[in-house]
Amino acid sequence: MFTEYLLAGTLGAKLLWHLRTAQWKALHELKDMQLKSLKAIVNYAYEHVPFYHHLFKKAKFKPEDLRSLEDLRKIPITKKMDIQGNSEEFLANGVDKSRCIDFFTSGSTGIPLKTYKDIRAAVTDTALKAYAFLECGVRFTDKFVNIAWTQRSMILPSQIFIPQLSQEISYITGYLRRIKPDVIYGVPPFLEELCFCDPPEINPRLIFSQAATLTQHCRSLVRSTFGVEINDTYGSTELGRLAFECNEHSGLHMITDAAVMEFLDDNGEPVAPGEIGEIVATGLYNCAMPMIRYDLGDIGVPSDERCNCGRSWPLIDHIEGRANDTFIIPSGKKLYPRFIWSCFLEEVKENPFCISQYQIIQKKRNEIILRLVKGRDFDEEVVSKIEQNFENSFFQMGEDVSVDIEFVPKIQTGETRKRKLLISLISQDH
Repeated sequence: MFTEYLLAGTLGAKLLWHLRTAQWKALHELKDMQLKSLKAIVNYAYEHVPFYHHLFKKAKFKPEDLRSLEDLRKIPITKKMDIQGNSEEFLANGVDKSRCIDFFTSGSTGIPLKTYKDIRAAVTDTALKAYAFLECGVRFTDKFVNIAWTQRSMILPSQIFIPQLSQEISYITGYLRRIKPDVIYGVPPFLEELCFCDPPEINPRLIFSQAATLTQHCRSLVRSTFGVEINDTYGSTELGRLAFECNEHSGLHMITDAAVMEFLDDNGEPVAPGEIGEIVATGLYNCAMPMIRYDLGDIGVPSDERCNCGRSWPLIDHIEGRANDTFIIPSGKKLYPRFIWSCFLEEVKENPFCISQYQIIQKKRNEIILRLVKGRDFDEEVVSKIEQNFENSFFQMGEDVSVDIEFVPKIQTGETRKRKLLISLISQDH
């Protein structure tokens, strides 16, 4: 085991050097490297992973059919339900699970999963996270506080871990006041709570979000409270770090060495830049349990813009949220979180402490409830404007949708302290 840790340290250093060099290569070079890695993992999955061997044969797909990144669409999409209760079929032949690291997803989609990564893949995960943090200005000597679900999210040697599931916000806030962190890495609902605790002695140089959708409201709160711009990160337990937001804040950089990311419409076709698509990803480095065209259950918007930082990693404009974070209104049109937030957040931009928590619930196709928790600078006029924005937007769309306000003392979070912002109580199948 000592030898494995020694090799892991050497590999991690090499990966970091590679990533910090590769980011400046031309985009066509990055895509050529990505295609080479993609061909290797697809061929490996066909030869060694029972599920993909059978799937490829059923789809009449052979690894040699993969000549371009676009050819990846010839392979059917893998869903979480395919893995649930069938994980042994996704393990490569001959893999010794005792020499792998097992990971559990949070189950925010209702389907928690257990996945395995070999030592090399686990080290690559850590290197990808460390790379993103270092590029944004984190130093190895920083007091880096990671408020996360599991300690396996540890990334840097100087990192301090706080389990977000077992500690109250008052305890965490007091602890942060004592240690005075340089960097805070946490989920957006926690960061919002932290802002409302009036933490004058907490002055981090950098703040990163993880594991949930980062809203403009959260960005405004962090900016007003700490005077810093938050950096978003994107990834999954199954596939590791996939993208990060640099200090230019022009979107999230997709790390093409880590995965191939696709943004697809309802028919499984790629969406154009600037359009919303469901995110499907293929991991490029986990040989213990490869994931080919894995549906992440998220929706996002790809961009064809080039970031001013000069890195060539392609951009995601933003992550919209979970794929089930949508409303279907009377006409049958689907509304995404960005529309909802545009009605809401414009009014709280100037007064981010007006509302401390919120949740938007669709009871019927023509009935929406805004559930709000009053903030320390609550203003009834702001709430009236929010309600009017929703009504005007629906009127302009020709939709007859009623909007009601409901004030509550607190909005409950799930077991992983992720607060669901949009809830539809109707079936989206009719």
